[in-house]
Amino acid sequence: MSIEAAPSPRVRRGPPVELVVNNILLIALVLLIGYFTMQSGSFLTVSNFKVILTNYAAIGVVASVMALLVIAGQVDMSVGSNIGFSGMVTAIAMTSWGMPAGVGVLIGVGTGALVGLVNGVLCAYLRFSPIIVTLGMLSVLRGATLLINSIEIAGLGDTFFWIGNGSLLGMPVLLWVVFAVFLLSAAFLSLTVWGRYVFAIGVNPQAAFLAALPVRPVVLGLYVATGTAAGLAGVLLAARLDGASPGSLGLQMELQSLTIVLLGGVAFAGGRGRIFGVFTAWVFLGVLDNGLVLLNVPPFVQLVASGLALVFAASLDALGTFLGPRLEQRRRVNEQVARATAG
Repeated sequence: MSIEAAPSPRVRRGPPVELVVNNILLIALVLLIGYFTMQSGSFLTVSNFKVILTNYAAIGVVASVMALLVIAGQVDMSVGSNIGFSGMVTAIAMTSWGMPAGVGVLIGVGTGALVGLVNGVLCAYLRFSPIIVTLGMLSVLRGATLLINSIEIAGLGDTFFWIGNGSLLGMPVLLWVVFAVFLLSAAFLSLTVWGRYVFAIGVNPQAAFLAALPVRPVVLGLYVATGTAAGLAGVLLAARLDGASPGSLGLQMELQSLTIVLLGGVAFAGGRGRIFGVFTAWVFLGVLDNGLVLLNVPPFVQLVASGLALVFAASLDALGTFLGPRLEQRRRVNEQVARATAG
C-alpha cells in the first residue's frame, strides 16, 4: 500500500517591490538605448560602451558603497569634496613629496577613509544629523583642497597614468576596479550577517539597538567604507585625468552618486535596496549622458536631464514606499487563503 503525498498548496506570491522598481528602470534603460541607437549610428558599439563605463567608473565606486550607507538610514553628502581632497592629496604626495605611485594611491585612499571616520564618529556616536554633518564636511573639504594647493597639478607619472587609462587582460583597469567594488558590496549585503544588520538598522535603528545589534559600529564602519570609496574614486579620477584640479575634481559628484543610489531603488529612509538596482542605475545615467553628448545636446539641457533623473529617482522611491506595504500585505493574504484552501 503506497501513500501518496498530498500536493503542496500553490501559494500566489506578489512581486517584491524591489523587482517592480528594477523592472521599471530596466525598461527605461532599454528604451533609452533603443532611442539613442536610432538617433546615432556610433552609439551602440563596444568601444562606445567601454567609454561610457570607464568615464563613470569613479562615480560607480562611490555609489555602490554609499548604497549600503543609505540602506542603513544614513547619508554622506561630502563624497564629492572628499573625492577632490583625496585626489589632490594623492597628486601632492607624488609630485611634492616624491612618493611612488603605489604609496600615493594608499595615501589617497587612506585620506578618504580618515574623512569617513570623522563623519562616522560624529553621526554614529555623537548622534549629530548626518545631512548637516556631511554638508558641513562638504564645505570644509573643498576649502581645505584650495588651501593646500590652489592651482592644478598635472603629470603624475606613467605608472599612475596606466591606472586610469591602461588595460589589464583586454579590459580597462578602471572597469576591473568598479566591477570588483560592485561585487564586494553585493556579497557583503547578501552573504554576510553584517549585511542583514544593515537592513535591520535601516528599518528601525531603535529596535535594532534593543535587539543587541551593534548599531553604532555598523554605522561607523559604513561611513569609513564610504569615505574609503570616495578616496579610491579621487585616486581613479586623478589617474584618469593625469592630474588634479582643486576647484573641479569631484564637483557635484555627491548629487550624482545619490541620484544613482535612489534611482537604483534604494529607499532614502533606509531598509530597502539592492546593489543590482544601483548597478542598473549607474549604467542608465552613463547611457543618458553619453547619448546626449552624441546628439550634440547643449550642456544646460544635459543639466536639466540630470535633474529630471533625480526627480524620477524620487518618484521611484515614493512608489516603492507606497507599494511595499501593500504588496507585502497582499502576499500574506494569499498565503493564508492558500493554506485555508489546502486544509
